[in-house]
Amino acid sequence: MTFQYYSLEQYNKAMNLKNKGLGSYHIAKILGISRNAIEGWINQGRKPYHFSEKRIAAQTSLENIERMRKMNKITQPKACRISAEMRTKRLPESAKKISKELAYILGVCYGDGHISVKQRRIILGVTDQEFAEEFKRVLEKWSGFKARLYERKPRKCAYIKINKKQYVVYIDSKEVSNFLKKFNSSLFKKANKKAKSAFLKGLFDSDGGVRKSKFGLYFHNTNYGLILLVKELLESVGINPTSSTSKTTKIGPYGGKKILRFDYI
Repeated sequence: MTFQYYSLEQYNKAMNLKNKGLGSYHIAKILGISRNAIEGWINQGRKPYHFSEKRIAAQTSLENIERMRKMNKITQPKACRISAEMRTKRLPESAKKISKELAYILGVCYGDGHISVKQRRIILGVTDQEFAEEFKRVLEKWSGFKARLYERKPRKCAYIKINKKQYVVYIDSKEVSNFLKKFNSSLFKKANKKAKSAFLKGLFDSDGGVRKSKFGLYFHNTNYGLILLVKELLESVGINPTSSTSKTTKIGPYGGKKILRFDYI
């Protein structure tokens, strides 16, 4: 959730409009501010977060300072240990060779997963618990690092309506994120059949599915280079897919982009 900053000037304007007889609905419209915030200011005696005397007094109280000291004694050693592990623990050399585990991880990351070099993190968020647990197992086996799995409520989104809880898997490592980000996926063209199949499995687990209207599977993506690689790998293992191109709706992160789709029966 994004934190919204409100200034003291906005608060004063809202209070002036209240004194003129306006209600929260009209004040929110005039100032372009959330009605909930206005309600808190004019009806509940609150002030913007950074200017609340009650909050400032609570934070600077001796009780709160002592509470924070106790928390730091517990959390700081753990944070230092995790930080040291991220800096010093190295990816085994054997993990840098093409294998079924590496192929599957990259397939998932090219689909629903995400590789963030800036955050030093590999992350996957899905509603399928079995998929999340399998990705965690393979990720730990390949890297030797401890992966984390937790549940979260679905995020509110203007273009996706989903009520299922999500399962998030992630691993923190600068070396792992750099290695996966820079990996040349075209090397899978010369890989053995098991590695090719694992890479395709990861992709289809993420961006593939079963067609309802026909018997068969499909895979779609906006990355044309990835689509061509998938086509070549499928053909190399004896599957000849049919391809088509379609445009997405203007809603969502891929709004208006072309999607290339492969189907095979």
